[in-house]
Amino acid sequence: MTVQQLIEELEGMNPEAEVRFASQPNWPFEYEISNVSGFTPDGEETNDEESEVVYLVEGYQLGYLPEKVKFEIGW
Repeated sequence: MTVQQLIEELEGMNPEAEVRFASQPNWPFEYEISNVSGFTPDGEETNDEESEVVYLVEGYQLGYLPEKVKFEIGW
């Protein structure tokens, strides 16, 4: 997914809504996002305009992903 695709997916969402990250389909957890960082492909940190890879950094584990959410995302 590109940054533009992510922006398009988020359009129309509540701008005050909390953003979380879901991982591990077999034991689904939800995490907060603690940081967003941009890098070059060889791992050098960059300013926003030069970034070719953007990482959403996993924050604290908030708990298990709710069953209803797990079902809706196809896990």
